[in-house]
Amino acid sequence: MENALLFRLAGASALFAIPALLLAGLFLALFFGGRGEAYGSLNDIFSALTLLLLILPAIAVYIGTHAAAGSWLAVVTWLAVAGMVMGAAGQVLLVLGVINLQASFVTGGIGIVPVLAWAISVAVLSLGLRQLSSPLGWLTIAVLVLALLLTLASSLHWEGVRPWLLVGGLITALVAWLGTLGRDLLRLS
Repeated sequence: MENALLFRLAGASALFAIPALLLAGLFLALFFGGRGEAYGSLNDIFSALTLLLLILPAIAVYIGTHAAAGSWLAVVTWLAVAGMVMGAAGQVLLVLGVINLQASFVTGGIGIVPVLAWAISVAVLSLGLRQLSSPLGWLTIAVLVLALLLTLASSLHWEGVRPWLLVGGLITALVAWLGTLGRDLLRLS
């Protein structure tokens, strides 16, 4: 019974992360479009909210699959949760003026590494161990590949349409991934 409630809350949390992610993206576009500094802060707030909304799903995935996965999943999950908290805290501290943009890059960079490791574990749990749905696994791979391509495009200083196509693809994949994760967790409840 306790797990059913966790899965319901985690599924809802993943689904609530979708509008938070979309708002973060919208505010980032408005900020870079020259609409004002306030949109940068709104992007930071909704990015932090998106990270925080991933905590319950990460814990629920662990609870639902750890028996088949083994002890490695506990390490990956708890490091990911710590990374989510660190990344979100960095964004909030930036908005509050406690840290500068460079420091937020550090907190975000350090925080995202275990989250990416957790995402890889979701793909393994889905496609390798068959503990989660295969669409979730394939969407996880799509998100990771698109994020890698966008990082590469950024480092190569691509301009024009190409980076925006990658951004659109990544946001679409993330929304589908969050929706699938939420659906899968709700089905476990």
